[in-house]
Amino acid sequence: MKRLSAIVIALCTMVHTAWAYDFSATSPSGHTLYYEIISGTTNVGVVRPGTGSTYDNYVTGNVVIPATVTYGGTTYNVTELRPILDSSSNSYYGSFESCSGLTSVTIPNSVTTIGEYAFAYCSSLTSITIPDSVTYIGMGAFYDCTGLTSINIPNNVDAIYNYTFYNCTSLTSVTIPNSVTSIGDRIWNHYTGAFEGCTGLTSITIPNSVATIGNYAFRGCSGLTSIIIPNSVTYIGSSAFSGCSGLTSVTIPNSVDTIHNGTFYNCTSLTSITIPNSVTSIGSSAFYGCTGLTSVTIPNSVTSIGEYAFEYCSGLTSVTIGNSVTSIGNFAFYNCSGLTSVTIGNSVRDISHRAFAGCNNLYEVISLSVNPPLLLFKVFSDTVAIPILKVPCGSADAYSSSWWSQYFVDIEEICDNVTITVTSANESMGTVLGSGEYEFGTEVTITATPKQGYHFVSWNDGNTDNPRTITVTEDATYIATFEEGEEVIRYTITVLSANGSMGTVSGGGEYEVGTEITITAIPNEGYHFVTWNDGNTDNPRTITVTEDETYIASFEEGVGIESRDMLS
Repeated sequence: MKRLSAIVIALCTMVHTAWAYDFSATSPSGHTLYYEIISGTTNVGVVRPGTGSTYDNYVTGNVVIPATVTYGGTTYNVTELRPILDSSSNSYYGSFESCSGLTSVTIPNSVTTIGEYAFAYCSSLTSITIPDSVTYIGMGAFYDCTGLTSINIPNNVDAIYNYTFYNCTSLTSVTIPNSVTSIGDRIWNHYTGAFEGCTGLTSITIPNSVATIGNYAFRGCSGLTSIIIPNSVTYIGSSAFSGCSGLTSVTIPNSVDTIHNGTFYNCTSLTSITIPNSVTSIGSSAFYGCTGLTSVTIPNSVTSIGEYAFEYCSGLTSVTIGNSVTSIGNFAFYNCSGLTSVTIGNSVRDISHRAFAGCNNLYEVISLSVNPPLLLFKVFSDTVAIPILKVPCGSADAYSSSWWSQYFVDIEEICDNVTITVTSANESMGTVLGSGEYEFGTEVTITATPKQGYHFVSWNDGNTDNPRTITVTEDATYIATFEEGEEVIRYTITVLSANGSMGTVSGGGEYEVGTEITITAIPNEGYHFVTWNDGNTDNPRTITVTEDETYIASFEEGVGIESRDMLS
């Protein structure tokens, strides 16, 4: 079991050394539970009686945690499930960790914190109801709860941390509320994701409040077949979907600027991927072993393709590398045995070691750069000559006198103009622009304009960008499809709390343009609302939806004027 250091835990929640419980009492279910008094308060946390295997399975069956417990004439509120620290090993243990005979738990509304590893290794726990009073669920809280089938995360929780649901293999459904802003984190030395190893998870809806999908978040979720990533997400971490072998398609939102290392590593069923124009770099091994991918278009926003990025993508038949890419990393497309055609943009300066080696069915390479990019060691296959290299008019001599000549049978200059035909599938619904003859390698914008009462749907190749920029390499026809009805424009309104321990928010979601909605900041007890991030102090607040926007509520300690008025 991977345990975090005492330093990390101290940042997350209060911990204490083993044997630190202050008293024990019999719970309503007849179990002996152990409590630590939280210094300076009349609150207590439920703790494990000690560390090590001696205290494993100290409770079994159905456990009811009381809301209050009396000791020494004082009645205490039960507010936490607290971890204890074993100072000798610098490890900590959750309140019910390794209680493998625990089948159910009733948590009272007095509890606000479920601490680190609270139910780790509780393999007989099949379901649990977490009350809305809970605002914090710690790392590893349900680590290796292999019997857990479903869970509802309360509306007041703002983060799902790494380790939290690791290896919950029977978990088939999870409800993530709009209060959650991050699933896992970006810390490199946390090698276990929030839902890693949840092989029974088939689908998950990520709400519009989430900005971060952390490193390893869904690694090894082999049953996951689909996932919707909202536009609120700005960061998808390294190996976030690595080993999700059942995942067939993913749309990366325009808010993401980097596909990190190993993000879709060995997603063998992934047949299509949309890389938006917001992405500027594709990391190492990002799509390694995605054998189901058949084609990839790397947009003009991308400037670098990392090493091993598409290695062993054996189903890949064609690749288009955008004009902004300047470097292609080592082994980037190594052993893409099905690859027959590659178009390399005009800004590529160098192609690194064995980037296309092992692509033994590669028939045609189109290089749009007038000056041959630098080829490092064995960039293409050293056993099979590639039939055709197509280059811009007037640059054949430069390629012939460079390392490029050793890999190709024939180098062709494209001097004739290329014909692009843009048509409407139904001219009564909409018109198009962009047809013409263009020089080889030119970037061209094509546009579909719907008539009144209709809206654009897609081009004949499935692309939905409009206007759309294409790089001209061969004669091609693009057909625009329209449908009846005005296009419904929807925007995402993201509502966040600056500090989930002080207050929560509501009102976020996707709405049609022009809709009036109400967003609300709800302070927790002992706090008051201060302002939204744009300076507005209305609460509740009515806004008209005109674009994607984020509203962040700030709170402060103490009861505000409005709260005192309500109490008076």
